[in-house]
Amino acid sequence: MKYEHIRSFQVKYCEADFKDELKTSIALSYMEEAACSSADELGFGYQFIKPKGYAFMVTNVCCEFLRPVKLGEIITVKTWPLPPSYAVFGREYQFLSSAGEILLNASSRWCLIDLSKGKILPSKVIEGQDYSTYNTTKTIEDVQWKIPTFPLEEGEVRFAFTVANSEYDHNLHVNNTRYADYCFNCFSVEELAKMRLLKFSVSYIKQCREGESLRFYRKKADGAYLVQGVNERNETVVSARIVFEE
Repeated sequence: MKYEHIRSFQVKYCEADFKDELKTSIALSYMEEAACSSADELGFGYQFIKPKGYAFMVTNVCCEFLRPVKLGEIITVKTWPLPPSYAVFGREYQFLSSAGEILLNASSRWCLIDLSKGKILPSKVIEGQDYSTYNTTKTIEDVQWKIPTFPLEEGEVRFAFTVANSEYDHNLHVNNTRYADYCFNCFSVEELAKMRLLKFSVSYIKQCREGESLRFYRKKADGAYLVQGVNERNETVVSARIVFEE
């Protein structure tokens, strides 16, 4: 039997947006929770990597939303890791309704970091895994991991803020789920009320820390919205591609 790790969640009031639909940042949080408990189950979770000074960090996520997840819904989140390459750990996700309807498909890529050295580690440091037995099913085929970028002068500033401690996770940087909120803060309530989210892809490029000022630019291109977040030095820290049905 192909390995799957399964978690159940019920969408709470604080996890829904003004349309009573699951926020994208919370969908990423559900994925993170499921990924962490799956890694625990497989023997390379937080309790294994923390004493070594290692941390898994997500580099890319691609999501396809088949229908909105509603406030109060009880959903099942399935996840499984793919056999890793030299240094890239892939992981797949699927959200299902209580009736078994597929609500969301997602694919992600992670790397393992030596925190003291700031170096990416090879997958072979995770011992005791028989990758030949891993589930190789992909929920999204032919993912385009590279998100197009644009010169900042071609976009418009839509959101800016200074990173504070509430954005942090236990790796002492902004948690990956928070960037989804930043990206969607580039749209107004009026705009979002008229559109349904179909796809959200995000690339995490540079870690952000307390005190940094970030600006988010938006540009429409080829039927999608491109979003870039930059720091005070105009270095791109995150990029996203968002597709809506209008």
